[in-house]
Amino acid sequence: MNREHISDKIMGLTTFNLNLLTVFCLIYSTRSITAVSEIMGVTPPSVSQYLQKLRIHFKDPLFIRHGNSIAPTIFSEDLYTQVHKLIEQMSDSVNHIEKTNRRAELVIYSPFSLVIHDLPALLDKIKEDILPYKIKYIETNVYLPDVDELLNLRKVDVVFSAAPIINSSLKCIKYNETEFVLVCRMSNPYIKEAITSEQLEKFDFVGYINSDSYVKFIQKTSQQNIGNRHFAFETNSLMTQLLVLSKTNCLGFISKKAFVELGEFFNLRKVEPLFPVPKLDIYMTYRKDMEESQGFQVFLQTILNTNVL
Repeated sequence: MNREHISDKIMGLTTFNLNLLTVFCLIYSTRSITAVSEIMGVTPPSVSQYLQKLRIHFKDPLFIRHGNSIAPTIFSEDLYTQVHKLIEQMSDSVNHIEKTNRRAELVIYSPFSLVIHDLPALLDKIKEDILPYKIKYIETNVYLPDVDELLNLRKVDVVFSAAPIINSSLKCIKYNETEFVLVCRMSNPYIKEAITSEQLEKFDFVGYINSDSYVKFIQKTSQQNIGNRHFAFETNSLMTQLLVLSKTNCLGFISKKAFVELGEFFNLRKVEPLFPVPKLDIYMTYRKDMEESQGFQVFLQTILNTNVL
């Protein structure tokens, strides 16, 4: 086990129960073992045991019997002065974290960049409908772990994929259909407004690397209509693909939404293909037991009714 990055001071606390300091502060404030036991919901002998552990640790009696009450020792007075403010600060921090993290984290996983264009709209709907969720979006383009495992082990809550996921514990919904457009930079002098599959073979392409097996299948079968392409550059980053397309005379296929939202920014223009371009169905999958949550039901209906993704 690597302990290089663990503070020595934190390591030193592993042998001490910090809850004992809370007990100490309560005893100091109430001057009564019985009163502390009622506050904590335990028996007086249990509080006495806690006090005994503190006495052994600090090597001081801490409290001395004085009539029907107990009085703190000089060491106890000094200890309380140092400790009670720290305990109050810890309490404030814990309560603040609890209050500011009431939103459930909804982890959305996607093996491609097709859904990122709609995430801002999704966040707007969450705020508009006052849904108790914050979104954590994870995108993995190169390596795709077992989606069934990701969902069933609760590592993610929602998965978007290009093929339906069949599993008895999961629910899969066909979400939408994605269209693709052929683009090049605005100043490309070699490419006209339309192009045939034969002409396409003469130009270099910027490809998009993807881990989704069905996307790979679509890319492979599309060669029947498009023909063989020469890839001069491939990347798993949508932004890098758009940047290279904007700075070279290469061609590339991107989603229609990416072109609408980012085409002008990257100074790209659309090229009309004189051949059919395959579309891609997007599926949304989640665990069936999530439907038992009323919050997730509202979240799900918000997405389905508005079709923001």
